[in-house]
Order: sequence, then structure tokens, then C-alpha cells
Amino acid sequence: MTDPKPNAPAGTDRRSFVKVGATMVAAATGLLATGATAEAAPTTIPNFYPNFNKRAFKAIQDDENSHVAFLVKALGTAARPKPNFRNLLQPNLRAFVTTSNALENTGCGAYTGAAPVIFNRDFLAAAASIALIEARHAGYLNVLINNLSTINVMGMEEDFEQALTAQQVITLAGPFIVDLNNGPPLAFNATPSRANDIAILNFALALEYLEAEYYNINVPVFFPG
Repeated sequence: MTDPKPNAPAGTDRRSFVKVGATMVAAATGLLATGATAEAAPTTIPNFYPNFNKRAFKAIQDDENSHVAFLVKALGTAARPKPNFRNLLQPNLRAFVTTSNALENTGCGAYTGAAPVIFNRDFLAAAASIALIEARHAGYLNVLINNLSTINVMGMEEDFEQALTAQQVITLAGPFIVDLNNGPPLAFNATPSRANDIAILNFALALEYLEAEYYNINVPVFFPG
């Protein structure tokens, strides 16, 4: 099998997550209204309770590693290998939090987009369970950067989670992926079937690998001990 590289469309660079997250932060703080750039967003984050953010991010890290382990077990021998990633280490705490925010909100949209075509009811229940944890993460991170908890990855407030297509997810996540390490393509189709379920779970596994690796690299840096 070929090893496709999920390149983002023209005009998208490796900072897609950071761009989305930083733009959301800037809009929330009124910086864009004054003509300031997204990079001028605040460099600190609030700490709701003593040591709370450290505990929260370590919990998120554990959750994402648990999601990887679950999907690998569910897929068995069909599980994809971990893709090769790049540019995951963030330059400062604020960049780490805004990128985390975009990652988690992307996960919410990705699971919402895949759910209608999952054939197996047990897989659907598992995907819904993971999606709800991603949404809890996203709500916390939205508030942490001074957004409403229901803002999505596109920066829009919503009453219902907006589904993302596979291509939209790749546009956001692709710049962090060097290659798929000989794994299956990041794709699934719109016709429910048992075979398509494997493709959907492997698509989800690639995202969970990305999130887990991201937190495994950055959490010890910004919240050591």
C-alpha cells in the first residue's frame, strides 16, 4: 500500500491549528477589532484553582492515551501504525493552550461528522463516548482562552456541534503529519458498512495518536512534575 502524505490544500501551512486558535483568542479579547495581529494575544492563562491547570492537562493527556489504547484494541490487527508527526512542541504556554483548544474542537467536529455513517452500534456508542470526552476538553479550553464553551474550531458559537468532513479535518491536522508510516489513507466513505467502520476507526486513531503525542510532548514541558 502506498504511504500518502495528507497535505493541506493550497494556502494552508503547518500552523493551521495555531492560526485558528490564535484568531479565536484575538477575537475574544477584541484585538482583531483594533487591527492587532493574532500573535499579540495574551501570553498567560488563568488558573481557576491552585494547581488546577496542571491537573487538568495531565488528565487530558491521560484521556488521549486511553483513547489510543482503546482504538488499537478495538481494531486489533487492522489498527494503523502511529503516523510520523512534526512541529508538535509549542514555543510557549499560550501557544500550547490555543493549539490544544483547536485540536480538541477539531476532534469534536470529526467524530460528529463520522457518526452518521458508523455501521456497528457498539462502535457508534464508543465513538460517541470518546466524542463527549473531547467536548469536555474543548469546553474547558474554550473558557481558558476567554471564549464561550460552545465555540467551535471555526470560531463560531453553536447550539449543535458542526460536523467536519474528512477533508476539513485533514486541512487542520495534516500539517502536523509527516507521513502515515505505511498506514491506510485518512479517508472513509459515506456508505455505512463493516469495512467502512474499520476505515472510520483508523481515521479516528490517527487523530488520537496526534493528540496523545502532542500532550505527551508538551505537558511535561509546561506542567512538569
